Amino acid sequence: MSWKLTKKLKETHLAPLANTFSRSSSQTALTPDVPAKSSSATSTSGTPTPLSQSTTAPSSNGADAQGIAASEILLSPPVAPARPGILILTLQEGRGFSLPPGAEAAFQSRPSHGSSMSAGSFAGSYMGNSARPGSAQMQQSYRPSSAAGGGINAVPSSHGRYSSKYLPYALVDFDKQQVFVNAVSGSPENPVWAGESTQYKFDVSRTTELNLSLYIRNPSAPPNAGRQQDIFIGTCRVAPSFSEDAQSGASQPPSSSDSKTSKKDKTGSVPPPASNGTSAGMQWHDVQYGTGAIRIGVKFVENRQRSLKIEDFDLLKVVGKGSFGKVMQVMKKDTQRIYALKTIRKQHIISRSEVAHTLAERSVLAQINNPFIVPLKFSFQSPEKLYLVLAFVNGGELFHHLQREQRFDINRSRFYAAELLCALECLHGFGVIYRDLKPENILVDYVGHIALCDFGLCKLDMKDEDKTNTFCGTPEYLAPELLHGQGYTKAVDWWTLGVLLYEMLTGLPPFYDENTNEMYRKILAEPLHFPGPEIVPPAARDLLTRLLDRDATRRLGSNGAAEIKAHPFFHSIDWRKLLDRKYEPSFKPSVMDERDTANFDKEFTSEAPTDSYVDGPMLSQTMQQQFAGWSYNRPVEGLGDAGGSIVQGNAFDQR
Repeated sequence: MSWKLTKKLKETHLAPLANTFSRSSSQTALTPDVPAKSSSATSTSGTPTPLSQSTTAPSSNGADAQGIAASEILLSPPVAPARPGILILTLQEGRGFSLPPGAEAAFQSRPSHGSSMSAGSFAGSYMGNSARPGSAQMQQSYRPSSAAGGGINAVPSSHGRYSSKYLPYALVDFDKQQVFVNAVSGSPENPVWAGESTQYKFDVSRTTELNLSLYIRNPSAPPNAGRQQDIFIGTCRVAPSFSEDAQSGASQPPSSSDSKTSKKDKTGSVPPPASNGTSAGMQWHDVQYGTGAIRIGVKFVENRQRSLKIEDFDLLKVVGKGSFGKVMQVMKKDTQRIYALKTIRKQHIISRSEVAHTLAERSVLAQINNPFIVPLKFSFQSPEKLYLVLAFVNGGELFHHLQREQRFDINRSRFYAAELLCALECLHGFGVIYRDLKPENILVDYVGHIALCDFGLCKLDMKDEDKTNTFCGTPEYLAPELLHGQGYTKAVDWWTLGVLLYEMLTGLPPFYDENTNEMYRKILAEPLHFPGPEIVPPAARDLLTRLLDRDATRRLGSNGAAEIKAHPFFHSIDWRKLLDRKYEPSFKPSVMDERDTANFDKEFTSEAPTDSYVDGPMLSQTMQQQFAGWSYNRPVEGLGDAGGSIVQGNAFDQR
């Protein structure tokens, strides 16, 4: 699974792997890095939309009409403020919620047998489209429906009271840490949450807005639909203040221009947002991409906690294992927040000369701030082990979903490729080559966005003109320049992006063969073959041809990621919107709550979680010195992870 700790090492250059139908492991044979001159990707970052197919000739202009150059905003690492702490979130109530255009049909006809809606109905026309409605559409259509049995309130009720099953729920998101919060009373139009009786704690970690996405369950969805047909009714973004001196209304309106798209209820049912907050820091915030407002409280509490240790966590499940240690799902005791805890045995990585790779992973994760990269929350150590505390992304590996579905449609493939393009672009901006892009290293979160993880093979401090000679990666994804052993640049990541896109569209990498040496031969010399245009449309075919150019200097992206963003395959994407995660993914993984591990291998989750005892002699002071500076608390300048509920609940216990 994606939370892999290690790669299988191969000391020979073209050593064949065992003939098997399973995917190859990453491999590395260390050779000296050789600086040289070449071109490479520039630093920017973006975001995707499902797009219409295009047959137009590709363009490599640097136009920013779609926010192509938006990624530079992510090139600054988090800035350390004065105080760390904990953020406490309280959800109080909502007013004036309504259905989006096209959703009324789902509420007007509710089949008692729970069958799914026909083609062309709401589920097909709205949920299948991952782009949220534009502001012009909202101005015409986003109006609160009558509460008198119509619109969003047209769900079953008993004597005027609504079952919580039909009330809206909020998905709270802090930097890949996501929590469901159900409304408990009120109506679908004017829901009420538990308020101060159920508060959510968050470890303050880095500059990130608090995002609340609002959904209502589709009453026409079949019983086993999960969240796939839940209806998006709006979002709210809050920029908290991290000062105990500013707790009255301890949040600021989001800096984004999204507030301009918010449409208030013109019937007068929505109270105006309070300018200076109310008691306990409660404030009204406009709902964007929908109607109405939501009243929430955000409170910051300074935390002078000492450095972390393993006793600060409850061990819940094993979710992955490697030769150097394991990965466990854990709960941080003070905030009740769920994390992934990576444990690494020092002696193992020293004996296998993997210290540099391990330190590289921690270094990359500590400095990167990108919505499509799994964030590092903390790192600490004991005399025997290293620990990495990461956001727990429990929608499963992309590989898991690709295996189950065999291939993805063009829009879904484009969406993932665009988010990955933004992640790689951000890494390149920090002088990092990823080198191991593959479905096993890509996680899917609650909402359906991707999160790149496993940075053990990254190469740091690479300037645009630099080359490196380290032979590493996964055989199916190796670029020709790696096999030639003549050095490679950041452009190697664009080759792997092309291989991944090809695999998502067709089900297999382009040069796959059970025999590794034969696969290497195909990578170096075999022509690129495509299935029909119904699977790989002309624009996708052209993009793949240019990404899989064996000449790295001519490869699309060799002069910067903007070249790839400007290709017609991505022409419908507004990269600024993608970067802000404003597109609603068409696929949402089946996840019950933040503790759900159903998307992980039962081989791991059935094992009892323990921080196992390490036998053997203690490491010398010289050996321990290699890990000086490992311990880390991410700089505090914003919200970094989603909160743990003081009173936990299951967002789907009413299904």
